[in-house]
Amino acid sequence: MCAENNHSFAASLSGLCTGLNHHPVKPTKVFVGFDGFIDEIIHVVDIRYSSDSYKRIPTIQAYADRLAHGSGMSTNIELVSQQIKMGGNGPILANALLNYSVDVTYMGAVGFPDLDPAFDALNRCNKIYCLSPPAVTDALEFNDGKIIASKLTSLNAITWENIARKCTLPQLIALFEECDYLVFSNWSMIVGMNPIWEGLLKTVAPAITASKKTVFFDLADPEKRTKEDLQIALSHIISFTKAGFRVTLSMNLKEACQISEALGKAITDYRAADTQEILDFLSDRLGIYCTVIHLVERACCRHDSSYYEVSGPYCKEPKLTTGAGDNFNAGFLYGMMQNLSFTDCLYMGCATSGYYVRHAESPVIQELIGFLNQWKENPESLS
Repeated sequence: MCAENNHSFAASLSGLCTGLNHHPVKPTKVFVGFDGFIDEIIHVVDIRYSSDSYKRIPTIQAYADRLAHGSGMSTNIELVSQQIKMGGNGPILANALLNYSVDVTYMGAVGFPDLDPAFDALNRCNKIYCLSPPAVTDALEFNDGKIIASKLTSLNAITWENIARKCTLPQLIALFEECDYLVFSNWSMIVGMNPIWEGLLKTVAPAITASKKTVFFDLADPEKRTKEDLQIALSHIISFTKAGFRVTLSMNLKEACQISEALGKAITDYRAADTQEILDFLSDRLGIYCTVIHLVERACCRHDSSYYEVSGPYCKEPKLTTGAGDNFNAGFLYGMMQNLSFTDCLYMGCATSGYYVRHAESPVIQELIGFLNQWKENPESLS
């Protein structure tokens, strides 16, 4: 096991800052797909004082208690919109990578036939393939997490057949051959994702240099999908490894527990689950290059037989949490692209996410360096 101590913490952050300041960025091409959302960020009112003053419900548990109190009697819930923004696991991750000057190609539900204005930030992409209009999400934000309520009809157009209409097979092969990293986000909300992966494995993977590419998966919360569907998805992830790709699977703790249960591991209490035990189990069962779990206060991963864990810059009152995991993934991926150690990749993920939840936007490199320096010098100042 490789875990942090005070010396390695300071040394890692110092090394990251030095590297980000002085070392040339390794040129990297990344494909990201396939979701896309327009997110409305919402606070839930606890007490209304005046037309422009209220106290928000601070936690998901407090919100659940408020709802439960109305059982059998009905109740009123006031929602206050904070902002409407580009959303979706893929677009948020892609935007964060673009802020780090990564060469990104995006394909997914970001408008049809052209890019929706909500995704204007993705105009920085090298290429964009618009498959469908975006889905819509109401994101209820709390200090301890978020409740995502989504309308997903438009995602039904994210299919292997529509991808094939957008790109001929030679074009798709050329696209994937030129990319060093392939990122597939939000399997849970795209019911056509399993056939998409089947199509890629059958027709594209045999024609490209798989051994030089990393495939990065973020399934998102699979709770509403059947166990059988999830097991098929996991079998495809294993198949990408068998095809020669370096496969990384990133999860939050709840997702890691759900995936473990689908593979036969009994977990009685998600909150008390042992992350090292779960990563050991998943790594052994899936046989992939790297497994990652990101939590609110820390992050960990396993590669080969080694387990790595770091503490994160915990934020008591985040400005925005919707997209925090996607920013973690972008930071972790960027660390992989720069050939950093797995410990430093975790720090990169935690710092990217930590900046995002405090500022409600993804950092550029100089902003990240400033955040890393503040974290190193005075961790308590960030809480």
